[in-house]
Amino acid sequence: MIVKNNRKIHVLLMMMVIVSTVFSQDSKYNQPPHTFPEYSGNYTKNLFSPVTKPGKTFYISVNGNDKNKGTKKSPFRSIEAARDAIRNLKANLGLPKGGVDVILLKGTYNIGSTIEFTSEDTGTSTSPIVYKGEKKGEVILTGGVQVDTKRFKIVSDEELLSRLHPKARGKVIYIDLSKDKLDSYFPGDGKYGQIAMDGYMLQLAQWPNRAYNHIGKIHEEGPTTRWLKPGEKPMPYSKENPTGGKFSFKEDLSPMVQTEFERTRDIYAQGYFHNDWYFQHEPLGSINNNVVQLLHHTRYGIVNKIKSIPRRVRLFNVLAELNEPGEWYFDKKEQKLFVWPIKGFEPGKSTVSFIGTKSASINNSFAQPGDVKAQKASLPLITMKNTSYVTLSNFIIENTGSLAISIKGGKYNLLAGSIIRNGAGKGIEIKGGKYNGITSCDFYDLYAAFSISGGDFKSLERSNNFATNNVIRNCRYRGYGVVSLSGVGLYFAHNLLHSMNGAIMYKTVNLLMEYNEFYNIGYEMGDFNVAYCGAQWYTMNNVVRYNFVHHLIEPGGHPVAAFRNDDNGAGLKIYGNVFYRPGRGSAQFDGPLNDFQNNITLDCYTVWWTLKKPITKEGIQEKWDKLSRFGTDLPKGDKGDYLYITEKVIGEKGWLKSPWKETFPELKAMIETNPWAQTFGNVNLNYVYKVRKPFHIHGGSGTIEGMESKRKGHFKDLPIEGSFEPPVEISLDAFEDISSLDFNLKKDFKLMDGFKPIPFDKIGLVKDDFRKKPLDKKIYRSYIYERFKDEKGGRYNSEIVKARYPLPGYLK
Repeated sequence: MIVKNNRKIHVLLMMMVIVSTVFSQDSKYNQPPHTFPEYSGNYTKNLFSPVTKPGKTFYISVNGNDKNKGTKKSPFRSIEAARDAIRNLKANLGLPKGGVDVILLKGTYNIGSTIEFTSEDTGTSTSPIVYKGEKKGEVILTGGVQVDTKRFKIVSDEELLSRLHPKARGKVIYIDLSKDKLDSYFPGDGKYGQIAMDGYMLQLAQWPNRAYNHIGKIHEEGPTTRWLKPGEKPMPYSKENPTGGKFSFKEDLSPMVQTEFERTRDIYAQGYFHNDWYFQHEPLGSINNNVVQLLHHTRYGIVNKIKSIPRRVRLFNVLAELNEPGEWYFDKKEQKLFVWPIKGFEPGKSTVSFIGTKSASINNSFAQPGDVKAQKASLPLITMKNTSYVTLSNFIIENTGSLAISIKGGKYNLLAGSIIRNGAGKGIEIKGGKYNGITSCDFYDLYAAFSISGGDFKSLERSNNFATNNVIRNCRYRGYGVVSLSGVGLYFAHNLLHSMNGAIMYKTVNLLMEYNEFYNIGYEMGDFNVAYCGAQWYTMNNVVRYNFVHHLIEPGGHPVAAFRNDDNGAGLKIYGNVFYRPGRGSAQFDGPLNDFQNNITLDCYTVWWTLKKPITKEGIQEKWDKLSRFGTDLPKGDKGDYLYITEKVIGEKGWLKSPWKETFPELKAMIETNPWAQTFGNVNLNYVYKVRKPFHIHGGSGTIEGMESKRKGHFKDLPIEGSFEPPVEISLDAFEDISSLDFNLKKDFKLMDGFKPIPFDKIGLVKDDFRKKPLDKKIYRSYIYERFKDEKGGRYNSEIVKARYPLPGYLK
């Protein structure tokens, strides 16, 4: 494909790009729709179904009976009984005006099998169906399998005591599960299951308890798989003949760990063996004289490429390191569960639940023949398929397997005002439908919080599915996917995300992500961002505006920044955000049609991190020519096969057809001009304070080796088809109160021409019908400011990083 590099054509194409753009009367800068606060109306109009006074109410109680009438004096026992009563009501009389409320009275409801809602359980806009806890925080829906805590005994056997950490002796309890057929919950070999005690997720015994230890010496890099040739197989291995890389720790490794490994052969190493952005979970093959060998090959090998940051590794599933309350270990060989109980544990009164593993949960592949409980535990607690106008609210949903709640299709289905915690896998999954959402919920101690998809890429039909006013914290997923967004016309607003190493991944068109707050995220990783997209050309008009990102840590190595459109991705509009100490910087992108405008960046290295890209006729053509590698040297559709991927999503030459050609003419212009650089980008109208280098144009390629290059790019390397202007300096005196992180601009501050005030007061959680007492922003932001104000970034410091990890709730 030949792309002409003609300046006159460029001018014409730029005029096409600004079709439907509104111009400011007093500014030279374009003011597209997303620069106006009213833009939210496209997403918030009719977002929630009408609130009605119910015409009928059913009640459920843990002491009820499904043969009862469902009144408060004669309540049902199960949600299914109330569901079936509504079905009968619809069949005989129809839904009453105002719909039906189902109220669950105080108590813990053990869910033994999935509660299924179908189109048969649908309400209407005037007669919705609501299932809710009578009072917030008093109704628990719990999954998993509970064990009788009276069966636990203090470890007193001398041989068992010898396996325990000296601190744990006399404090650890155990239970023999050899006759319970529950070992499917703890399959071992990397899949260790999860345990909850009295509402808290416990931690599998590991070394160290938080953060990582450090590789002191790499003895052997070990075989790798990243650069295998077609048909070439990895180096063989076995437990008797491990072939992985070898290393020794900088810290002292207890000889008890070696003894334990020789007995169990089931310890894993987790961490960053090569790059800061690649988290690994690797089985051990041997431990000899403090030298640890991995069982087999890794993707990149054990390599310390960044000299200023040691490779960080911890050992996982280690009985000898069970050394604080809340830790546990399952001895697969002897079928014994060991736990150091948390404060308040009482045998017979306290609860202990088994909830399976992340990757396969407790499913048929792990369950014993006939172990029905284990098979059921892998299913969601609740499924909603093609329902409409159904609300779930005021619940604590806990101890779930691979997924807590599934919502597929339908419209106006809502999860609200609830806590979703202690899950082996994901909290909520919304697939398709319209106006389905999550609001005013708290997600924590899960692997991932939720995923939302919907809409149609080819037709650009919007889903209007959403997540608003939620708290998302302390999830175990590392990297992008604690929250996953996919589709057209999604809304993500007023959420608070903090204290974890996972972030948002989105592959969307017409996404609006606004009024969210992010802090203390990604403190153990490098090459990381709180919201990430990338490697797609069709991701048009994703607007990320009016967010507050603060107190990310930048320990060196690969850059950490707030927002990113990676690997030549297109179509991201970063507007009106406030970044305070956001790691290395505010934004990273090197592809076309990306904007960074009207933002405030304070106290970091750079505002915009980008790459030198081809802007000459020859360079552009060379990039087109390289697409021929896909289908020959590389698989068709692999990352970087941009044109093929785009056509798979929006159709063959979809940018030349309706509705794409009318809605996004800029995509056609970009493809025909230069899709390999920052073409048609806008980086302007920004303020900075204490930023060392506003634009960092990296001179190397986007490969691993290129990123480690010392070559530098220059301002002249940016394409002419765009507007790239250095930011304007601002003083801290311009803001209301730094000590409480109040970045409202003072009323007497004179704005630069074209800059619009940022509605900072609206950022974060808000009061609504389901969150009546949101966190006081002044109080918690003042605490965060004090906590981190003396912290130094830029150089790796293990104590600073370790302090970023939140303590488990039972230790606070």
